[in-house]
Amino acid sequence: MGKRYLLLGASSELCCSFLRRHIWQADDEIVAQYFCHAEALEKIAQDIPAQVRLLQADFRDLESTEGFVSKLKKDGFVPTHILHVPAVPIENQRFTEISWSEAEEQLMVQCRSLVVVLQAIIKPMAKARNGKIVIGLSSCTFNVPPKYLSCYVMAKYALMGLGKSLAAEYADKCIQVNMVSPSMMETKFLQNMHSHVIQQSAANNPSKRNVTTEDVAGMIEYLFSDENTFITGANIPLTGGEEF
Repeated sequence: MGKRYLLLGASSELCCSFLRRHIWQADDEIVAQYFCHAEALEKIAQDIPAQVRLLQADFRDLESTEGFVSKLKKDGFVPTHILHVPAVPIENQRFTEISWSEAEEQLMVQCRSLVVVLQAIIKPMAKARNGKIVIGLSSCTFNVPPKYLSCYVMAKYALMGLGKSLAAEYADKCIQVNMVSPSMMETKFLQNMHSHVIQQSAANNPSKRNVTTEDVAGMIEYLFSDENTFITGANIPLTGGEEF
């Protein structure tokens, strides 16, 4: 029997990297949630043997999020694997310049979406005693966070707390919940960041480069694999030695 993957934030470059590198089987099922720009996903869906269903949802909007969940429940889709990597483009802002609506957007997209989705599907996952969940965080959850990213850092810490709580609550149901925390990763979500900040990040890293989506997708691949039988509640840094 094939495996069932629920990918939240599937149009992200990270999720697309995972989709391209994973060895899919014809009886695998994928539900891929995206907000916009599904072109890359459509191309991947044509190239892999798994059954892929693309579902649009705007996680900033509660009605859209609940509508997405309703479709999952209507179809009786119970995932064996969940990848949660939706994100909002970030930019450097002083704390006093941030509006609550900007902070709330980060929390809705990153945290509320996962709460709403899991509350609808985690009971049947627990009943099946089978599940692996991977949550995308950031190296800002280790040691001293960067300045001028208060909204982003707040959302990632909230998401980390949720992930660890889920790991504790569902460990005896054979559901593994883990988190991956890369340092600065050069994707479209840095489009509002100054280029010198990105360049300086690479220069300051012991590896003299920023993390790539392939670096992170490789770790997701392991956490989802059958070889991972006993890791849960971990927040794994992918930083090239910059943070531990």
